[in-house]
Amino acid sequence: MRITLSISALLLTGFLHGQPPIKHTPIPMTRANDGAEMYRAYCASCHGMDGKGSGPATAALHGPLPDLTKLAQANEGSFPSASVLMTLGRVRGSGAHGSEEMPIWGDVFRASSGGTDELEVQMRLYNLMRYLDGIQDPPSVKVTKAKTPLKPRITDIHAASGAAMFSAYCSSCHGTQGLGDGPAAVGLKKHPTDLTQLSANHRGAFPAARITEILDRDPGTAAHGSKDMPIWGNAFRATGESPAVAQLRIHNIVNYLRSLQR
Repeated sequence: MRITLSISALLLTGFLHGQPPIKHTPIPMTRANDGAEMYRAYCASCHGMDGKGSGPATAALHGPLPDLTKLAQANEGSFPSASVLMTLGRVRGSGAHGSEEMPIWGDVFRASSGGTDELEVQMRLYNLMRYLDGIQDPPSVKVTKAKTPLKPRITDIHAASGAAMFSAYCSSCHGTQGLGDGPAAVGLKKHPTDLTQLSANHRGAFPAARITEILDRDPGTAAHGSKDMPIWGNAFRATGESPAVAQLRIHNIVNYLRSLQR
């Protein structure tokens, strides 16, 4: 894939010049399902509240920081979810971070949680990534449109838990209660659907078959609102999981959505 500007260079170009490598001491833990809150707590001091690279700590940096709202533009219009997840989770000194002083947030989160809850760590990384996706200017084509398939990181959320999958994959846009008020909603062209009203909108009958079809292969419907919504069936299958596990994921997400109806 041709990348006009290096994603590695865009994510970070230098950090805290002259400072020793980060020590993985505990940090104040914000909510794992709130990408906006995590961004404000962990990233805004350097990258700025708007992601433009003009945070209050920039005076102490080795060089200017990139505009994080342009990651999709640099990647032919498609937000590089897999690259961002890898960068946030486990890459040090690779150009993506610019230097060894940039935190590996996956390791920082693991140290702060005592290393006992990998599910929460992955939820944090995923929702922080989704927030960055939501602030792209202009809004990016979602990850399933990219030429590079999703990496297996998505499978770290267990297929048996519809609630955990909803929190990791859906809440950043649709909100923790499914009301359509997630932190990434402001970056979307159309407001996310209130998922608690699916039954009410179908004369009191939860449309399980239709929702299953939408999640698996049919974006751009009234339920998704726009074609920017990921086709989750494709995303799950792209990780290399068996088709049966991908269907189990969709089935359990649908059942969780059923439990949210009002």
